[in-house]
Amino acid sequence: MPTLRTPAFAAAKVAAPFFTAAFAAMLLTSVLRCRQVWGYSAIRTGLAIAPGPLVVPLLAVSSGPVVRRFGAGRTAALGCLLFGAGLAWWATVLGTDPPYATGLLPGMPLTSIGVGFALPTLVGPAAAALPPTRFATGSAVTTMARQTGPLLGVALMVTLLGAPNTSDAALDAFRRGQ
Repeated sequence: MPTLRTPAFAAAKVAAPFFTAAFAAMLLTSVLRCRQVWGYSAIRTGLAIAPGPLVVPLLAVSSGPVVRRFGAGRTAALGCLLFGAGLAWWATVLGTDPPYATGLLPGMPLTSIGVGFALPTLVGPAAAALPPTRFATGSAVTTMARQTGPLLGVALMVTLLGAPNTSDAALDAFRRGQ
């Protein structure tokens, strides 16, 4: 059975590049928003976005019972929806003033839970659906999908953002990108 004809694997490999593109674009815009729109220092920016990535490993580990109960497809879909809800929160709430505690920070649990549910689910259970003779090929396809998505996400975001010269122009560019 060819690798991409395994339904669970094929579905995950189609979804993975789109999710990782959005994930990479989110990381890039979070950093650029803090630096360019709000004028944060590099250290303050790192500390501002740290809560999100710090939560993801805990959620990724705890997503196993959710996958066993509801299935990989539903868990990944829930993760994608939550991630999108976090992005929508930021797109509607964040402005040129840096409302970290009431703007950026509240969106992080949504995006973090989304990443914690979607990313490992798009990788692990899909590979488990493959016959043992296809693990090597499946691993290569998974790695390619995970690497191609961020490349496209960052390229698209840089294109959308352009080079704004004021914080208002930067905010408009960020809204176009989200």
